[in-house]
Amino acid sequence: MADPGPDDALFVNEVRGGDQKAFEAFYRRHEAVVYRTALALVRDEMTAEEVVTDTFLRAHAARERLDPARSPVPWLQRIAVNLSLNHLRRRRLGIEALPEVAAWPDEAATVPEAAAERRETTAALARGIERLPAQMRAVVVLRFVHDASLAEIAETLECPVGTVKSRLHNALRLLRDDLRRDFETAQPGTQPLAAPDLGEMGESIG
Repeated sequence: MADPGPDDALFVNEVRGGDQKAFEAFYRRHEAVVYRTALALVRDEMTAEEVVTDTFLRAHAARERLDPARSPVPWLQRIAVNLSLNHLRRRRLGIEALPEVAAWPDEAATVPEAAAERRETTAALARGIERLPAQMRAVVVLRFVHDASLAEIAETLECPVGTVKSRLHNALRLLRDDLRRDFETAQPGTQPLAAPDLGEMGESIG
């Protein structure tokens, strides 16, 4: 999540003042990051687009709350996360592969065997993330899709940093357990894949 640029204060003031063209530019500037958050949480393109639309409708209605001295991204992310979690509470979505924007680092994906293992690992991660409680899923998305700091996540979710650390720690523990079960119950006759090491992810909490 980037800090506000030198021209952002003027830009936000124009949005706050009700300048329609400024708000349209505001939408174009931040639409992608809001969409990535929504898609990684709800895992459905149409629902993610609905979340984006609702997010900016709410942002426009509450534009006076924008602070020219601060990046608007955490505020927009907070709206998008809350809307996404509401969608997840109302209905259960099917298991799908994680969106490409949320892909985990893969330095060997050009090797066919590594690519096949990568797809299976990604599917296992998707299943694990799908099973996480909604609040934990939000923390994982903000941390590993958007590379947000713990402080930024706390600001976005309006909770203490200690709560973010706890949710992230518990989410990674649940993911490790899920991955271990998935790889231990591979189909008979196939060579079980080694469960991915989430150690670096865990180290990033501190």
